[in-house]
Amino acid sequence: MKKILIIGAGSQSSINPEIKGIGTCLVELLSKRNVEILFTYFKSKEGAENLKKIKSNAKIDAIKFNCLEYERDWKNLELNIKKTEIPNIFIYNAGIRFYKKILTKEEKQSTLDVNYSCPLFLINKIGNLMAEKYKKGTIIITSSILAGKHHEFLEEYCYTKGLLDKYIQKNKANWQNKGIEIHTIYPNVTITPMTEQRFDYYRNLVKEKKLKKLYTAKEVAKSIIKYI
Repeated sequence: MKKILIIGAGSQSSINPEIKGIGTCLVELLSKRNVEILFTYFKSKEGAENLKKIKSNAKIDAIKFNCLEYERDWKNLELNIKKTEIPNIFIYNAGIRFYKKILTKEEKQSTLDVNYSCPLFLINKIGNLMAEKYKKGTIIITSSILAGKHHEFLEEYCYTKGLLDKYIQKNKANWQNKGIEIHTIYPNVTITPMTEQRFDYYRNLVKEKKLKKLYTAKEVAKSIIKYI
């Protein structure tokens, strides 16, 4: 049975319940399979609890994890994944962005921590656990660096996502030698709770033919599943 760890799920719009995060859609799609899923949430406790209760063929559990405090929270996460068994598929879906022309020092640090430092830390921790136990495994990263092409205030976001992408490209062969395959998904502008406040802006880009289309979170989740 495949054991899947997803960092970043449970989010759902408080305005329109049909709008869900990529991680939430991913858990919903995977729930139709005979797999074990452990996903993390941060602020989306209610959404996480609801996600755990969906009718499912999978075994689903959730744990709170703060990507801004990843070194501190890793101890608890490590205990949970070792208690249920080390995953053979690890998906990092968390991200943070600030739609501001000038970011504060704290906002820049938060963007770096969530989009680069935390996933880098977890890739090494979990990747090595998978390699030691199974001699193989899969890591999947969502990296929305394309979003910056359509918004002038996302330079810091795209920069930090780009740093992670450079690490993956540089180290992919080293991980393959350990039996670990790393795949990166590059969604374009996606309809999620993170972007819903700017839907009008993005819809206008589509009308002006500056953007091909708006993707749904479910479409992105389906593109992830093909690697599982």
